[in-house]
Amino acid sequence: MSKLVSTNKSETTPSENRIRVLKLIRNKKEITRADIIEQTGLSAPTITRIIEALLNKKLIIQDEVGSSSGGRPPQIIKFDSENNYVIGIDIGGTFIRAAFSNLDGEFLYEIKVPTEVEKGFVGVMKQLGEMIQRLLERAKSRKNNVFGIGVSVCGIMNKKSGLLDYAPVLDWRNVDIRKALSEYTDLQISIGNVANLISLGELYYGVGEQFDDFICINMEYGIGSGIIIDRQLFEGANGYSGEIGHIVVNRQSTIKGREGIEGTLEALASRYGIADIMKARMEKGEDSLLKNDEVIDSQSVLNAASSGDKLAIQVLEEAADYIGISIDILIKLFNTQAIVLSGGFGEEGEFFNEKIKSKVSELSLQLQKDEIPIMVSSFGTDANLMGAFSLILQNVLHLEG
Repeated sequence: MSKLVSTNKSETTPSENRIRVLKLIRNKKEITRADIIEQTGLSAPTITRIIEALLNKKLIIQDEVGSSSGGRPPQIIKFDSENNYVIGIDIGGTFIRAAFSNLDGEFLYEIKVPTEVEKGFVGVMKQLGEMIQRLLERAKSRKNNVFGIGVSVCGIMNKKSGLLDYAPVLDWRNVDIRKALSEYTDLQISIGNVANLISLGELYYGVGEQFDDFICINMEYGIGSGIIIDRQLFEGANGYSGEIGHIVVNRQSTIKGREGIEGTLEALASRYGIADIMKARMEKGEDSLLKNDEVIDSQSVLNAASSGDKLAIQVLEEAADYIGISIDILIKLFNTQAIVLSGGFGEEGEFFNEKIKSKVSELSLQLQKDEIPIMVSSFGTDANLMGAFSLILQNVLHLEG
């Protein structure tokens, strides 16, 4: 017979209590010791020991005095996000961005360089190492308070081995980014898949802060999802969860995705898929405001649709339908509270986003009395870096490293 596991607060470990208190301080922005005691149920001596430990780690400050009705005024305790820092790196197929930020996700310094894909994995790691050193040189005295480096990469990460199993845009297989970067820095290095990290960024800094459960859909040259359950990232057994771009959504389609499978969501609705489908239909003689000798990408298709191009509108509507169908499946599987759209065309693609929302609404169950909100990320092109920052912030809040 299985045994029930008690969740009595008295059975939590000292480490778990410190984590609870630190998270509470960050979430509340400002809080007194008395409020911490009340909201955690921990004793005053326990809270005193935890506050002293967190002050020693320089994770909190208590230099402001609150109001008092008599006696010694209470001190206000804050999470010290402004004097602690992180480096975030976004490895893209075209550009690499690296930024130095405080724990509030505020950019202090940034570097952007073309990705030297032709130099292979070793060459790109050298680029990253040089960018890290440049950021630390600019940071000067601040560099002593850097908690780590978060790396966002578009590919399939294996959380058990720590290897990047496959990154099609970069043509990398089974590479160890952490080991390669450790040759250039002693800082803690944490790495994650783009879609997963974008969802963490929304959880800690964005619209996801208000939800315990939500799913972030990243729509770029690939399509992926990051799944948050009970304010934790759900990664699956090996870290492969959320790879919705590789799900077949049209068995009759002969259009292949980068993985070589026909009719996948990525093949039919990603940015490169939209461009490829538009070009293929124009080559077959379908009319468009665009010309065959033009450079056609997803942005030009969106621009043409905004000008009333019927073919472009149809291509985008079909792509949005496939994304909407996939989101509906995720909603029914996970019973999530919200959906966040990231990448794609951002706020500029209102037509595209509204079509996705319409499809999800059309497919929703009768029992879903209140429609699940579908929101657009406000981070725009910074979403990947915000995700990289959040990976280190998560480590800090869990007192890791």
